[in-house]
Amino acid sequence: MELENLINKRCLIKNGERWGNKEISEVKILELSPSKNFVRLMNEHGQKYWKAVTEIQLIEVLKDLSGRPLD
Repeated sequence: MELENLINKRCLIKNGERWGNKEISEVKILELSPSKNFVRLMNEHGQKYWKAVTEIQLIEVLKDLSGRPLD
């Protein structure tokens, strides 16, 4: 799935260049860089950060639990 279609969605990802031993994290995808090489994420604690697309692996897209539209 294209990351552009996941903006404002909650997702489970594996972080890191080697995914074998990395933990699964819940994040919200906030933005994709113009080059599409970097993605801005927000973790479950509200921390926002940029990550190289090559350093994350999408596991699953989660449903919005608030019942409100995602903006």
